[in-house]
Amino acid sequence: MSKWQSMTALTGAIAIGLFSVSLSTKPAQSQPAPGQRGFWCDNSTGVPTTMYQNAQGNREPWIRWVSNDFSGAGYDPVTRCREVSGRLETFRSNKELKFITVGLMNGQRVVCTASQVNGRCQGLIFTLKPNQDAVKTLNNLLSWREGQAGAPSLYESKDSIPFIDVRGRLGDEGSAIAPVAAPVPPSGQPRVAPVPATGGSREL
Repeated sequence: MSKWQSMTALTGAIAIGLFSVSLSTKPAQSQPAPGQRGFWCDNSTGVPTTMYQNAQGNREPWIRWVSNDFSGAGYDPVTRCREVSGRLETFRSNKELKFITVGLMNGQRVVCTASQVNGRCQGLIFTLKPNQDAVKTLNNLLSWREGQAGAPSLYESKDSIPFIDVRGRLGDEGSAIAPVAAPVPPSGQPRVAPVPATGGSREL
């Protein structure tokens, strides 16, 4: 190997090394400042938890990450918590977090965002475990919906797929009326029940 080739190889190795360091030192998600809204991953209790803080500074657990089913692929509970919390925050800040539903992406069943009832799956939130009941998982997903499968924030599509309206929980405007992409049969109309302010977070 010539001197020039040796220098080129060394330069490339240094560049790769610096790139790796820059990735590993990426700032971790942290709780939003007082008066600001946002999602983040909290691991202070030892259980990675996707949290949300509203404009009043109230914090609310959304998902507790305890499953190790994806750890073999490099997605342990902490990694999934950070990634999903980051995705939710991106969707929220871009005003794309309106409804949460289930669907297919790249041949895999996923929990995803939708812009309206009966709308298509748009933004990936997380991939479901093999043989996991998608509808049951969605109905039991969020802490503030515990025991409230018939809460006003729950709508059903024409195929009986749930669509959870999260806009009111995020403090977004216009959450009282849910846009619908297609007519919903009588059996799929929203059912009335009170929504609790707090509740135990869900485990995934």
